[in-house]
Amino acid sequence: MSATSSHELKLNTTTPLPLLANIDGLKFFGTFLLVLLGTLPMLLHPEAAKAQIFVLFRFITEELGWLYILAGVGSFLWCLWLAFGRYGNRTLGDTTEYSDYSWVAMLVCAGVGSGIMYGSMLDWAHLCNLGINGTQPVTAAANDWAAAYAMFHWGPIAWAMYATLAVPIAYHFHVKRTPVLNISQCCRPFLGDRVNGLAGKTIDILFMIGLIGGAATSLGLGAPVIAAAVSDLLGIANDTRLEIAVLFFVTSVFGCSAFFGIKKGLRTMSDINVVLSILLLAFVLLAGPTVFTLEMGISTLGRVLTNFISMSTNMDPIGDSGVTTGWTVFYWAWWASFAPFMSMFIAKISRGRTVKATILVTLLAASCGCAAFYIIFGNFTLHLQVTGQLDVASLVQQYKGGEVIMMVAKYLPAHQLFEAVFAFVCCIFLATTYDAVSYALSATTTAELTPEQEPARWNRLFWACVLSLLPLGIMVLDGPLEVLQTATIVSGLPVLGVITLGILSFIRELRAHGWQRGSPRKPTS
Repeated sequence: MSATSSHELKLNTTTPLPLLANIDGLKFFGTFLLVLLGTLPMLLHPEAAKAQIFVLFRFITEELGWLYILAGVGSFLWCLWLAFGRYGNRTLGDTTEYSDYSWVAMLVCAGVGSGIMYGSMLDWAHLCNLGINGTQPVTAAANDWAAAYAMFHWGPIAWAMYATLAVPIAYHFHVKRTPVLNISQCCRPFLGDRVNGLAGKTIDILFMIGLIGGAATSLGLGAPVIAAAVSDLLGIANDTRLEIAVLFFVTSVFGCSAFFGIKKGLRTMSDINVVLSILLLAFVLLAGPTVFTLEMGISTLGRVLTNFISMSTNMDPIGDSGVTTGWTVFYWAWWASFAPFMSMFIAKISRGRTVKATILVTLLAASCGCAAFYIIFGNFTLHLQVTGQLDVASLVQQYKGGEVIMMVAKYLPAHQLFEAVFAFVCCIFLATTYDAVSYALSATTTAELTPEQEPARWNRLFWACVLSLLPLGIMVLDGPLEVLQTATIVSGLPVLGVITLGILSFIRELRAHGWQRGSPRKPTS
């Protein structure tokens, strides 16, 4: 923690503070410098950068993929222990801050982003080309397994990884009342006072880099979908310039939300987006092949539940279809890169909730919400494939994902209205995700922060702008999906170590001291 005197750290003082008075300089400037070092080569030497990205992708997925698979299984088991163990009924702080509806809405919207709009439509189409479990590509059996894996990748293991450090962070922040909301504080039982020094700052910087890398994938997937809708609706060319313009527009949206703060910005947008998402899902369900959608959804859910253990541990070393190295490892790395951030965010909004409620709502409610997207959107596009109306499985190999989604939308009534609302929901999903991300980054770079306070507005706005830099570099590369996947897989790797250290530290804390409550904070003057 900063050694700055207490009167300099009081955020409610009437004396104006210097701009950086409550900022941790090493974490703030160190992370920003690393982002620039990762972005500039892509902007200045795109072809050479693309070649190096493919080398990294192959190495990590082929040689280190087992780490991500074990991390997924371990996270799920850890969350079950938290929910049903001796501390499951413990409360994370005092009174609740948000209504149940707003709490769940913020959790789901911040966790899924626009990635689910893209994935629920097209993931099965990519996967059915792989020939999973020995099936022939683009056959009925391949489609069944593709739909199951698509839903599985957004299921309980994904959300278990998100929730791995939620309880440890909430325990330190809401229960022990540690006046800092960052990842390194979870490691205090191992590091002691070193969490206030270079070791703790290094952990937080690794967390921030992982988060920014994962966020780049989300924005890199979402912005082109919005650009494709704009292109189709306005009849303008869908090129890199349009995608960059959309990127800057979305940045300005979530920048405004970040500026107004989590309560006014994120909660309002989350509430609105839940309603719009439900309306979109209802429209597609009723306007599309309703019976097929429901029957296929039930079948897919049953296949996932029946094969959950084998799918969770499938490394596919003999068949080598690519479902593990190209998809499961990518998704687990994506969730890992976001995990400390989502844990921090879940901890922040879960004051007053029990450990069991925090874990189970995250795992079950959020997984059900994701499943609804895959059942309705995914099975609508799958029906076009199996009935021969549109060869989606071939189109995803020839066109950008956003363009394929617009082709799919043509088979809905009032498709232009659907495209407009779909793009708007994608935009709000991105905005809510990056509002929460900018909050996590600004909170981490704030020297001292109490549960009643939020980071400085300029700090939140700064990180909202920084988040667009890496996606900008990826768009300039204009490469295939592997470029986006690599950004996540590489940035998520060091975060696995941070997550493991945080879990072990919390176990040591509980074994040594049990569930303790810190002293009440003195109110700031």
